[in-house]
Amino acid sequence: MARTTPANTGPPAARADARRRQSRGDARRQQILDAAVELFSAKGYRGSGLSELADTVGMTHPGLLYYFGTKERLLLEVVAERDRIESELHGEVDPATLTLDTLVDIARQNMDNAVLTRLYVVLAAESLDPADPLHEFFVQRYERARHHIAQLVDHAMVTGELRHDVDPHQLSHEILAVLMGLEVQWLMDPAGFDLAATMASYVDSVRTRFGFNR
Repeated sequence: MARTTPANTGPPAARADARRRQSRGDARRQQILDAAVELFSAKGYRGSGLSELADTVGMTHPGLLYYFGTKERLLLEVVAERDRIESELHGEVDPATLTLDTLVDIARQNMDNAVLTRLYVVLAAESLDPADPLHEFFVQRYERARHHIAQLVDHAMVTGELRHDVDPHQLSHEILAVLMGLEVQWLMDPAGFDLAATMASYVDSVRTRFGFNR
């Protein structure tokens, strides 16, 4: 729902950064990023080796480091790539157009882009320790997600979709927890249930609990 790309200032630069890449080099770099997204989503950052990634794209380990310098630098680039794709998929969102059904749309988009959904579920689980390279990134991402959900709830109160005595911030914690919990269950067993339909049922329950004349 919200994008928070980590600053790419810590890891050292790659040798390719100092040179003007030709289109062929850009294509090669993109190929590596695409493969890294797939690999990290399947095995996580800790479980993925650069040698395995290099084999996947038909390169040597030193050749991979030429483009990204370090594994941590590659991780940050993968996150930036994931957020770039997410931005293209979602576009700019007008807060005035948000409704509770927007949450169902998000669930459906997550189903349609399962690899990207899994990538952040896996990376977030690896980032519980404050020393982890993406810990602060996910802390900020969830904070912004709750903020946007609270705005959505507030807008639903203004438009009469929900009563005026709802605490948007408290409900935002619940909604995000439900959405993330359903994502994990769906990723475990995609054929077991329809993520978007289940989220729609939950949204209906929110309307029942906090709507008018229920």
